[in-house]
Amino acid sequence: MEKIESENLLHRAFSQRSTTKVTFPLVWTNTCCSHPHYTGNLSLLRITTLVCVKNAAQRRLLDELGIPSEQLPVDEFIPLSRILYKAPSDGKWGEHERKIIRSC
Repeated sequence: MEKIESENLLHRAFSQRSTTKVTFPLVWTNTCCSHPHYTGNLSLLRITTLVCVKNAAQRRLLDELGIPSEQLPVDEFIPLSRILYKAPSDGKWGEHERKIIRSC
């Protein structure tokens, strides 16, 4: 962050969370993230997980960065890694998630 701030560099991968966020207000974090849309059909969950993850990522690219789906089709998404983390926020809220890290 020091280099980004000292040289006034912009990077779309990071942004500061709003003061109104329940978890981690004002914390610098990844700019674009989402949860796959759950359709209510558990039997389809494993089959559609990858598609759901890609579609959710594509929706967030539009919402967070203004990048339309035609500009970045889901078949161009490149999986980079997965992480599992648990992070308490304020003693009441927190996160315990598996993240799939993707690049375009």
